[in-house]
Amino acid sequence: MPISKMQREYLDNANRRWCFKTGATRSGKTYIDTLCVIPKRIRARIGNPGLAVILGVTKSTIERNILEPMRNIWGTDLVGEINSQNICYLFGERVYCLGAEKVSQVSKLRGSSIKYVYGDEVADWNEEVFEMLKSRLDKPYSCFDGALNPQGPNHWLKEFLDSDFDIYCQKYTIFDNPFLDKKFVENLCKEYEGSVYYKRYILGEWALAEGLVYPMFSREKNVVGGEVEYKRGHQYYVSIDYGTVNPFAVGIFDFDGRSSTMIKELHYSGRDRDRLDNEGYYSKLETLIGDLPIEYIVVDPSAAGFIETIKKYGKYIVKGANNDVLNGIQEVTKYLNYGILKIHDSCTETLKEFQQYAWDDDKPKDEVIKENDHHMDLIRYYIWTVARQLNRWIV
Repeated sequence: MPISKMQREYLDNANRRWCFKTGATRSGKTYIDTLCVIPKRIRARIGNPGLAVILGVTKSTIERNILEPMRNIWGTDLVGEINSQNICYLFGERVYCLGAEKVSQVSKLRGSSIKYVYGDEVADWNEEVFEMLKSRLDKPYSCFDGALNPQGPNHWLKEFLDSDFDIYCQKYTIFDNPFLDKKFVENLCKEYEGSVYYKRYILGEWALAEGLVYPMFSREKNVVGGEVEYKRGHQYYVSIDYGTVNPFAVGIFDFDGRSSTMIKELHYSGRDRDRLDNEGYYSKLETLIGDLPIEYIVVDPSAAGFIETIKKYGKYIVKGANNDVLNGIQEVTKYLNYGILKIHDSCTETLKEFQQYAWDDDKPKDEVIKENDHHMDLIRYYIWTVARQLNRWIV
């Protein structure tokens, strides 16, 4: 099978105790590991004392990212399944396959001597898991191979990679994979254009999430005007960010089969006016919806009481929203860049927040400033919970 110049370089030079490939998504980092690196390392250490281990964020990600692609290359005789004891037989060796998201998941490795570890998505691990590995790779022939997408420059793993440990590290950009379809690369660049994700997932940089979260938001591309009216064949959804003292924010979205347009908003702040209970909010929600036929409503999942109020009246279907902040922001970024998320110019509070919603530059991890974010949250709920399913063949 053909390999890239960068992959050949790794095979020739990755001979340190700690070997890493960092950089862009789809740049060929993991492929060369499943094709050559993992089989080679395991076979070279068969019969030597110590454990062989594959660590990923979860066992499911190990199966999806590592084992399944290896089976497709090498077959089921050489690449087995993870059993109930978290063991998979690979190339004649018993290999432990464990999630590294929590220290408790790898507790069985404490006190063990490890001869080989492969690490998938290392930047997403619990730092304590990685610290434990430092003392477990204790044989003269022990070594580690890992692949990851970079995060912020203050990440604990970046500090390790910049240290004087025995490390070999490659950096990949998406353009280092000559086997990707050019149209696919163009589309991926377009998805992340103008965001921190372009620097990380396209250029492979340890980039700080700073400034506006959505700098690509454009009035020319993402704002529409005109009369708001029901359109036959369109679907309508409601998304809600719940607040009592903080604002209660609602958005109604019109889905035309491809694009989603926020056509109405409600912004009610208990700081500025009388505080309302769930019944009061429900009344305002009903008024905002009017005669529009709503497919269903998604609500901030922490607002259990308000969800029950909506259910009590039986008029609308209601679901708790998926509140995955970072993945949600990444998905909204794609929709803005593709021009398939639009905001009606009557939604003034939402438009205002797009110009204020910012990353917290002082935090070591990616976090947004929890101000001017109520309409940003409801948009994220809608895109990550609803539109992502509606557009799964488009985006």
